[in-house]
Order: sequence, then C-alpha cells, then structure tokens
Amino acid sequence: MDNRYVMLSAFGQDRPGIVATLAEGLYHLNCNIEDTCMTRLRDEFAMMLLVRLPAGLAPDQLADRLTPKTGPLGLTLLCREVPLQTATDTSTRQAPNLMLSVYGADRPGIVAAVTRVVADHGGNITDLNTRVIGSPDRPVYAMVLEIHMPGGAQSEAFQAALERLKPTLRVDITLQPIESVQL
Repeated sequence: MDNRYVMLSAFGQDRPGIVATLAEGLYHLNCNIEDTCMTRLRDEFAMMLLVRLPAGLAPDQLADRLTPKTGPLGLTLLCREVPLQTATDTSTRQAPNLMLSVYGADRPGIVAAVTRVVADHGGNITDLNTRVIGSPDRPVYAMVLEIHMPGGAQSEAFQAALERLKPTLRVDITLQPIESVQL
C-alpha cells in the first residue's frame, strides 16, 4: 500500500545531533518528513514527526529500522500509524485564531485550570508551551496557548471565565486574536 503515514515520537536526554541523526535515518530509509515539532524540556529532548513511509516499509518496522542510528543517542522511539485522510488533510478549519498568554508565580494547577476553561467553552488547543522563567529566587510561570475557537468568537462567557481564574491562580491572563495572513 502506498502513502502510509506514521506519527513518530522521539525522546531522551538532550545532546547535539539528535535532530540531524533522526532526519538522516529517515532519509536513508526513503521516508519523507511531512510535519515536525520539537522542543527541549530542561535537559530532555522531545520530538514528534509526521512521516510518509516508502512502499515496502510497514509502520511497525520504522522504530526498529531507526534504532541502529538512534540507539547510541539513548532515544526512545514510539511509532503509530496515522489514517491517510488525517495525514493528508491540510485544510485550515482547525487553524488557531486566538493566542492566550498566562504569567504568574509557579504553582500546581495552572495548566489544568486554564485548559479546562478552554475546553468547556469549545476551544481546541493547537499548541501549548510552558516555561519557568526568571531567577531561581523569583520564578515566573509562563504559558502560551494557540487556540482554535469555532467562529473565532471571543465570547463574553469565555472571557469572563478567564477573568475569574486570575485571582484564583494569581496569574495575569491575556487573550488576543491571531490575525490571518492573506497571500
């Protein structure tokens, strides 16, 4: 079967050359990297790749075929087949239309509370990044979310729910529309 896709996840201790090694390994297997997202979390590395497989390479073979290259890096690889329709749908119907920023003292529950409000108001989080910034004696928790809200509407109920979180979580929350770029 042609045009088979997998979601490949790779994670392990960060070090130089991980991305190059994965990319080279996929290239030598005649795979095509369609989409990718990678980050470093403290001293740990995490990457997700949507990969189109060549004819003759089964989804359950990919991780094993990459191990000779990635094994020395101590990476853990996980692979899951993605349905053709999902992998090839490049429509923008789920494009983010809102940016939500949260800043405050680091404490448990910030991500849970904010993401629950988004979900309860019909929003789909398309990207989420968090970091502890500032100095060790004054850490600040920073979270940025890209959200697809149906119709792009910033409903009063959603805004009110976010406002109620501010004193509860002792954070600053800013909600802004993401401007569409028309080419």
